[in-house]
Amino acid sequence: MKEACNYVAERYPDFDIEKVPFDDKKTYELISSGATHGVFQLESAGMRQMLTELRPDRLEDIIAAIALYRPGPMDSIPQYIEARHNSGKITYAHPALEGILRSTYGCIVYQEQVMSIFREMAGYTYGHADVVRRAMSKKKADVLEAERESFLQGAVQRGVEEAVASKLFDDISSFAKYAFNKSHAAAYAFISYRTAYLKAHYPCEYMAALMTSVLGNLTKLAEYIGECTKLGIKVLPPDINQSRTYFHPHGNNIIFGLLALKNVGKQFVDNIIREREGAPFADFEDFVVRMADYDINKRMVEGLIKAGAFDNLGTYRSRLLASHEMLIDIRAEKNRSNISGQLDMFSSTFGGGAVEAVPKFEYPNLPEFSLKDKLMLEKESSGMYFSGHLIDSYSAHIRELNICNISELLEDDAVKEKQSVKICGIITAVNVKTTRKNENMAFITVEDRYGEISCLVFPSKYREENRHIRIDAPVYIEGTVSIREDRPPEILVNVIDELVENSRYKPKSSFAVKQESKPLTSHNSVKSPIPVKASTPVTASKVYLRVPDMECMEYLKAKNIVDIFEGNIKVIFYDSSKAKYLDYSVGVELSEYTVTELRRILGNDNVVLK
Repeated sequence: MKEACNYVAERYPDFDIEKVPFDDKKTYELISSGATHGVFQLESAGMRQMLTELRPDRLEDIIAAIALYRPGPMDSIPQYIEARHNSGKITYAHPALEGILRSTYGCIVYQEQVMSIFREMAGYTYGHADVVRRAMSKKKADVLEAERESFLQGAVQRGVEEAVASKLFDDISSFAKYAFNKSHAAAYAFISYRTAYLKAHYPCEYMAALMTSVLGNLTKLAEYIGECTKLGIKVLPPDINQSRTYFHPHGNNIIFGLLALKNVGKQFVDNIIREREGAPFADFEDFVVRMADYDINKRMVEGLIKAGAFDNLGTYRSRLLASHEMLIDIRAEKNRSNISGQLDMFSSTFGGGAVEAVPKFEYPNLPEFSLKDKLMLEKESSGMYFSGHLIDSYSAHIRELNICNISELLEDDAVKEKQSVKICGIITAVNVKTTRKNENMAFITVEDRYGEISCLVFPSKYREENRHIRIDAPVYIEGTVSIREDRPPEILVNVIDELVENSRYKPKSSFAVKQESKPLTSHNSVKSPIPVKASTPVTASKVYLRVPDMECMEYLKAKNIVDIFEGNIKVIFYDSSKAKYLDYSVGVELSEYTVTELRRILGNDNVVLK
C-alpha cells in the first residue's frame, strides 16, 4: 500500500490514503464483481465467489465476509447471503438473540457475539464470558465443552428450553474453533477496502507495487501480470533508460523492474540509475564506457541483454550477446593502461589541437534471434516472456477447446481432489522414471502464459503417447486433479495430444455452424440461434447457457462472468442434470469478450444467443 501510494503521489501530490471515503461506489463494484486478485484477504477463488453473491456495499459487509470465510463459520455463508438480500429469511433460535445477531442477519459471525449470547442467554458475567472467548481464540475445545452444563443450566433458569439451548451450544461449538473477533476482522477489512480502493482507482500504481511485493515468486508474478492484461495494462519489458529498480507505472502501463531480472544485483541497478540521471544512455558502447567506473559485471550485462533491456538502443540482441564481453574487456584494458594519448575505440585522437572521433565499434553481421529464441532468452533471464509466448502460436486450435488457464488451478480453493480439468501449454520439463514393474512413466511440467503445473503420465498412457512428451512440445491435456498436503495441485493425465500450429490449423467448424446444427435442446424456446463471429458486434435479447448442473465448476465460472459483466441481456441457465431452464436474476452485457469467455468455459455448443 505504501509503495502504491508513493506512485500515486507522483501524479497526484495531494493524494492521502487516510482520507479516502469508505462509501466509494467504484470500490464496492470492484469487490462485488469478484475482481479482487491482489486485494488483501479477498483474492482466493472461494472468497471471490462469495463476494459475487454477497455483493458488499458497506464496510460492515467486508468485515463479515472476512470473519465468515473460515472453516467453521463458513457453514453460515449461504444463510448469511440469503438473509442479506431477503430480510424475510432472517430467523432467530430465540427472541433474546435478535438484539445480538440483528446486524449479521441472524448468523453468529464474531467471538463478541458468542460472549453476548453467554451473557444474555445464560447469565454469564463479563469475566466468565471472556473465559469462553479466550478458549475460542486459543482453540481449546475442551475448555469450551466444559462450559456446556453451566450454559444449559443458566439458560433454563432464564426460561430457555433446554433443547433450544443445547442446539445453540452445539452450533457455537462447531463455529468457535476458527471464529474471529470482530476487531480483528475489522482491522483486516480496513486494509482490504483500501487495497481495493487503490486497485479500482489507480490500477497501474497498485499492480506495480503488488508485483514488486512478490519478487522471487514467479507463479504469483505471472498471475498478477495476467491480471494486468485483464485490466488492459501492458507490462512492458525492461528498458535500460526507463526501468527503475522495481516495477513502476509508466503512463497507463507498467515497466518491468531491473531487480526482477535473474543475476542482476541491487548495487548494479542503483549504479545504472545514478549514471543515467545526467543523460540517457545513447547506445550500448555509451553504456559500457559510462558504467566502467562502477566495476561492470559481464554476467549482469548478459542478463540485461537477454531480457531485451537494450532493445531500444538500436542493436540486435544477437549482436550484443556476441560482442558484449569484448566491449567490456576493451574498456577494462583502457582503464588499466591509462596511457595518455593511447588510441582505441573509446578514446579520441589529439593532434594539432583538433579532436577526431574514433570509428564506432563494428558489430558482427548477425541476424536477430527468431521470436522463439527471444522468448527463451527472456524466460531464462526473467522467468517470463515479454515478446509473446510460445503458446500463442497455437491460439487458433486452443480457441476450439474448452480449457482453463493454469493459474486458475493454482489458486486457493479453486479446485478439488479428483476434479476433471483441461489445459493447454508448453512442456518445459520432462523427467522419466522407471517403476518397480520396469515400466516408464513421466513427470512433466506444463506452462501457459500465466502459470505452470506438474503433470503425471502413468505407464499405460506413457506407452501410448510418449511421442508427445518432449520439451517444448505444445500439448492439450485432460486429467484429474491430485492435491497433497503442502504441495501445489498436480494433474494425473488421462489424455495428452499435440496442438496444431496456427499456420496449419483448420477449424473443425465455426461457432455459427455448430449452433445451427446442434441447438441446445429440442425445446421450442431455443430456435434460430444467432451465429456469433468474432469480427461482428454481438446482439441478442437472451443468452442460453447449458451446464452439467448448478453446482459444477463450469456453472460457477459462467455465473461469475455474468456477475462481473452485468447488463441488460437476459440469462437463462439450462441444468442438464434436471433438464430444467432457470432464469438468472442478473442480466449480462454481451460483447465479443463475454461471448468468447463463455464459449471457452462451457464449449461452443452450450452458449446460444436468441
